[in-house]
Formats: sequence, structure tokens, C-alpha cells
Amino acid sequence: MSLSTRLPLTSSSSLQFNKQWLDALFSENHPVYLGFSGGIDSHVLLHALVQPLSESQKAALTAIHVHHGLSDHADDWLHHCEQVCQTLGVRFVSQRVTLESQTSIEEAARNARYQAFQDIMAGQGSLLLAHHAGDQAETVLFRLLRGTGGKGLSGIPYQRVLAGSEARLIRPFLGVDKKVLQDYAQQNCLHWVEDESNSDERFTRNFLRRQVMPVLKSRFAHMEQSIGSTAQRLATDYAMLSRFAHQQLDIWCDASGGLPLRCIADKPREERLFWLRHFLSRQHVSFPHAQLESVDGMFFSAKDKQPTFKWLNGRLMRHLDVLYLLPPDLPVVVGELPNNTVLQRSFDEIQVQGTGRCQLIARPQGISLLMPNGHSRKLKKWLNDWQIPSWWRDHLPYICEEGQLVAIGDIWCHPAWPGKVSWQRKPGLPFFVNS
Repeated sequence: MSLSTRLPLTSSSSLQFNKQWLDALFSENHPVYLGFSGGIDSHVLLHALVQPLSESQKAALTAIHVHHGLSDHADDWLHHCEQVCQTLGVRFVSQRVTLESQTSIEEAARNARYQAFQDIMAGQGSLLLAHHAGDQAETVLFRLLRGTGGKGLSGIPYQRVLAGSEARLIRPFLGVDKKVLQDYAQQNCLHWVEDESNSDERFTRNFLRRQVMPVLKSRFAHMEQSIGSTAQRLATDYAMLSRFAHQQLDIWCDASGGLPLRCIADKPREERLFWLRHFLSRQHVSFPHAQLESVDGMFFSAKDKQPTFKWLNGRLMRHLDVLYLLPPDLPVVVGELPNNTVLQRSFDEIQVQGTGRCQLIARPQGISLLMPNGHSRKLKKWLNDWQIPSWWRDHLPYICEEGQLVAIGDIWCHPAWPGKVSWQRKPGLPFFVNS
């Protein structure tokens, strides 16, 4: 039975897991993981989950603890989590992480935590997290105040696929009130760690949780349920809208996934941003609104420019007025190219059959190429003639033999050179020429 056809809990008030849901979770021969910080929420999730499990199901469960090193008590928390898992008979793994300095502490910790989860899961299995109804309401309010769109207001998804993998993330407590978790912890005499950073109101989420949410709940007793219900409806609406948008993008985009900018150039700016957002989402890329505005301004500028929008995991570039989402650029590999040996590079592989000693060199400057008709053509003009994308121009295999340029991949060869080149491009970096 599919996980999506059953609710995870038969009782939200007593946190009783649905046996059919559990059987579906553990029946696919994939491991099940649980994010275990040691706080009350994750401790309750682990304890409540373990109770109805069979021995074989429990053997497939692993608790993951991420050691951020932000607190003086971090080592004690790790030890506590290990002891809890030992008592419950659950496999325990931990990973220490280093936070990126260029982002906020909250964002850096979250990014490092999810990266640790993905490293341990290796793209397989299910990960359970203990977010509850209060977290959902807090997230929606936080995003609303920050200024988000429909996707952001749909809140935390109950289930999603982890980017770039087959692993999935599930939040079985997402509709459960925090007080239910507190009552369960007290009734079962659980002991948990208290993260002192949760009381630091310099962090916006802590301020909302401690100062704003209680005031709202005093006036709107069912606020969390109402926000959660609204977020769910928005999530459904956004999913349908996204599906329709992707159907249109399937029609517009070329075989390499590029978006012809003429398709949206005449639309109002907010509509262009809509299409750019969904174009990026096809590759699991999401930008804040301000970054989308920068992309819009950059790629709907003068056509004679070659803009590049870069971020950690990719870049956007334009070729012949088509927008492409590309992998990050990498250093060009040059050096010896032995005969009949396949050289693997970042974006291609090359094999040469020459008559002498061949080398790969960096793109030459200011040279001319001899054409089969006996005429010469400047390399820069030849690249333009063939409309070779700018992202490939440095990465083309420029092959020298005895100090003379004799071939550029398999698209140009010196008329007097008897050698042969086999050049295979990898699909991650689109390549096309005006042949």
C-alpha cells in the first residue's frame, strides 16, 4: 500500500502510528532514517515510532544526529542521543559538520544538516523529521513577513523528494499540536536536551515563536490548524499550477532544455518572473524573488552581451537568445594526449590517432585556421561562424602535434594532418554547431 494513501497516525492525540502506513514505509526494502537532534520533538517521534515496530522493521531504522558544534553542550547532546538509541535498540549514526560562513547561522545550520542527511542516506530510503503544526504555522508566518510567493505560503510539505536523489523526506507529525508532543513526553518519562539557542530572540523564528505566536493564539485558539489548512490548499493549488506551467515549458524548451527567451520577452515582468521560476524548478533550482529580478534584468538586456548568472551549484547563460541552465564551470584540462588513449575530462572525452606527439592546449589567441579551400579564417570568427556556445569555447579540445594546432575536436582539422580525433561530449553541457 502506498504511503500517500494512508495517514501516518490513527490517533493524533495519542500518537499511535497506522500499522498499514508503517508496513508500507518498511516494505520497500529501503532503509528508514530519522533525524534525531535529541530535542523533545525528535525524541517523541523516535519513541512513538519504535513502539509498534517489529524486530525486522526496527533493524531497518537508523537515527541520524548532526553535530553542528555551535553549542558548548554539543558533545553532551551527541552522547545523550547515542544513549537513547542504545536503550531503544535503534541503530545510531552521527556526523559532524562545518557551517558555511557566507550565510546566516540558521540557514548555514539547515544546509549543513540536510547535506549530512543526504550524505548518510546516499540517495536511498526515507527520512522522518519531527516538524509539527506549530512549526508549520511559524514557517508560513515567517515567510509571509519576509515576502514570499505562493510556493512559500504553501508551507512545509508533508512529503517531498530530496533533490538529486530517490530518497524522500516525510513529516508524520506535521498536523500534530506541540502540546500533544509535550504530554506524550511527560507521560512516557522522556528526557531530552534543551538547545539554549532556541531562546535567543535575535533569531526571527525564535522571536515569532516566543513573542508573536502566543499572542495570536490567545485571540485565535485554532490558529495553527487554520494556517495549516490554508497552507495545504495553497500547496495543492501551486502543485496544479506548476504542472500546467511545466506542460507549457515542455512545448517551449528545446532538446537541450533551453528556454527561448522570445517566448516570454513580450510578457509583463511579473509574468516573466513566473516563467523563469518554473523553468529553474525543472532542475530543482529555487531563487529568492530578488535574485529572479536580477536574472530577468540580466538576460533581457542587450542581445550582443554574454551574461552569466552564477551560484554555488550552477550558472545561467544565453546562446542565440535561448536561456540554458548549466553545471558550474570547471578548470580546463590540458596536457599530454597519448595516441589511442581515451582522456576523460569534466565535460567530454577525447581520443586521438596522430602521427606524432599530441597535446591538448588552452584556447589559442590571435591565430588563423587553414580551411579545406585553402583560405584562412581567424579562430574567433570561425567560432562565431559555427555559433559555438560561449561556455564551450575554452573547453574545446585544441590539439597540437609537434607545436602546431592540428585539430579542434572533430569539427576542424588541418587539411595536411592525417590524424583522427574521436570526441564525445557529455550531456551535462549542451553543444551544438551551425553546420
